[in-house]
Amino acid sequence: MKTLYIISKGMNKLSDKEMSQLEKKNLIPRSTLLDHAISAEVLDERYLKESPPSTRKFIYSFLPVSLAEIIEALFILKNYDAILSHSEKVGLPLAMIMKYLKIKTPHLVVISRITSVDQKKSRWKMWFLKKTKDSISRFLIWSSMQRDIAINRLSVDSEKLILLKRGIDQQFWKPQTTPTDMICSVGMEARDYVTLVEALRPLSIPCHIAAGDSRGQIFSTIKSLYDIKDLPSTITVGKKKPASLRNLYARSKFVVIPLLPTDSDNGLTCILEAMAMGKAVICTKADGQIDVIQDGITGIYVPQGDPDAMRKVILELWNDPKKCEEIGVRARKYIEDHHNIEQFVDSIKSELMSSINEFESRKTYQLEQIEI
Repeated sequence: MKTLYIISKGMNKLSDKEMSQLEKKNLIPRSTLLDHAISAEVLDERYLKESPPSTRKFIYSFLPVSLAEIIEALFILKNYDAILSHSEKVGLPLAMIMKYLKIKTPHLVVISRITSVDQKKSRWKMWFLKKTKDSISRFLIWSSMQRDIAINRLSVDSEKLILLKRGIDQQFWKPQTTPTDMICSVGMEARDYVTLVEALRPLSIPCHIAAGDSRGQIFSTIKSLYDIKDLPSTITVGKKKPASLRNLYARSKFVVIPLLPTDSDNGLTCILEAMAMGKAVICTKADGQIDVIQDGITGIYVPQGDPDAMRKVILELWNDPKKCEEIGVRARKYIEDHHNIEQFVDSIKSELMSSINEFESRKTYQLEQIEI
């Protein structure tokens, strides 16, 4: 199996060799594990700059990355057994072009979410999904709510919608014997930091909010945080790289993920990281964030937009280290059993192999019919 793996990593990302070296030293999460498992050629910003012929490289330098990736994929996809698109901006338009060009190469698209707080993005994705739902081999998705939306609102074949358990590197994100003297909150999209700040305002509990811009883009949720002029001195704000973020989780007694109303699984990555670190998670109860936290067992839900209710739970956990530890132990066990990175990689590899086998079976059948 040889896979064309389309993903956007950014030009500032380290080379694969550098990444592998840091992974071996456990300084970053293992992100190349999937690449090796599926024998991937990674089509990203670095590939566009280094690998195509000089004429195409020159043209791509003037194009948006997503458009350049689509064009390059059309040039080279014949060399691969399957395509895995981990970029909706590329995968869905590419699927539409492949459909009209009658290109049958198995194509799996990762859908992190269909609907989001950005209504324009939601409409764009839903339109493309309706147009490509019959030509894409598999949709890989990890939100049961979003899967239901695809089935019930867009009539996508349920057998094509593969509900995966999002994987997290449990070797990188793991419990540490570090004194805990604070709490933290992490993430950008659909975050309700205004409620978190109001919950913490009367308290003297130190909290770091690990958030900032994303590739130069600042989410409206972060703007709302920056707009708070009288931010308590106990609250600090700033992005963290993986190793620093791991240290932040380790120092935190527990983690708070405040969410705006959402029917998607916003906050999932941060929740999984915190749980893997053996931390209790306080999370806003949202329609879409339902697949990981078991209320009172592996985390605690609080009502949306209610600083008093959030403050009550924060104080309860802050003053009850034993309860924090018990929830954290159960959370870590849950990650080990259901969301470890090896299971995740194996699931994607299995779906790729199934799609390739189905494609080969159809080709064989068609040839047999022609001969008859």
